[in-house]
Amino acid sequence: MRFFMVTLKDSDAKEKETALKDDASIYQKREKKSERQKFSEMKTFRDKANYFKMYYLKMVLAGVLIIALAIYFIYTVTSPKDKNLLHVAFVDYFFMDEVTEEMARDFVEAKNITLGEHEVVSFDGSTYQISGSGNFNAATIFSTHVMAKEIDIIIAPESSFTTYAFNGTISSLTELLPSDLYGKLSDRFFISKIRQENEPIEEAAGEDYVLGIYLDHTPFWEKYGQSMQGKDRPVIGIIVNGPNKELAIEFLRYVFE
Repeated sequence: MRFFMVTLKDSDAKEKETALKDDASIYQKREKKSERQKFSEMKTFRDKANYFKMYYLKMVLAGVLIIALAIYFIYTVTSPKDKNLLHVAFVDYFFMDEVTEEMARDFVEAKNITLGEHEVVSFDGSTYQISGSGNFNAATIFSTHVMAKEIDIIIAPESSFTTYAFNGTISSLTELLPSDLYGKLSDRFFISKIRQENEPIEEAAGEDYVLGIYLDHTPFWEKYGQSMQGKDRPVIGIIVNGPNKELAIEFLRYVFE
C-alpha cells in the first residue's frame, strides 16, 4: 500500500508583493540643478576651487588665449611700422648695440638726415654671425632678410664677402656709383666674378665685376673696427635688391670722405 503526502496551499494566503508602490523614490521626478546651484551649495572654498578647476579652468584659459591672440593680431595689423631708410648688416663681425646705435647717429647727423616719426636708420652687428658654430641658422636668417628686401648694405670679411659676391647677392658698382665716387675709389675695388649656372668659384670663367670696396684704413673703420680680429680685409657692398640704393650710395660717400 502506497501513501501520498499532499501539501495544500492556503488559498487565503497573500502573495508576496513584488511591485513598488507608486510613491517609491525611484518614481519621484528629480529636479535638475543648474551648475550655478551646484556651485552655490558647496560649503567650503576648497570644494568650490576644485569644482572650478575641473569644469571651468580649461575653458577660461582657452578664452583668455583666444582674446590675447585677437588683440595681438589687431595690434600687429593696425600699429604703425618703422620704415627703414637704410639697413646695414655686418656679417661675421660682432658689434654691441651701443656701438651700432652710435654708427647710425653719426651717419644721420653727418648727412643732416631728418627722420620721420616712424623712420629709422639701422646697423645690425649681432644677427648675422654666419661663420663658426650655429652658422646654418644665421645664414638662413640673412638669406631670408635679403630675399625680403630688408638689407641695403653688407660689411663682411673678404672671405665671407667673396661667397655672397660670387652668388650674385651683391650689386655691381660700375653703373651704380656716380662717376666722381667711382673714380675716387678705384684703387679700393673688390673684383669678383659672378656664378654662371652651377660652376664652382675655382672654375669661374665669366666676366669680372666691381662688387665691393675695401673698407680698411678709413676713418669709419679706424673708429669702429679696430677691435675686429682676423687677417681678412673688411669689404663693403650694396645688396642687389636692396630698396634704398640712393641712401646706400650716400653712406659709401660718407664712409670714404
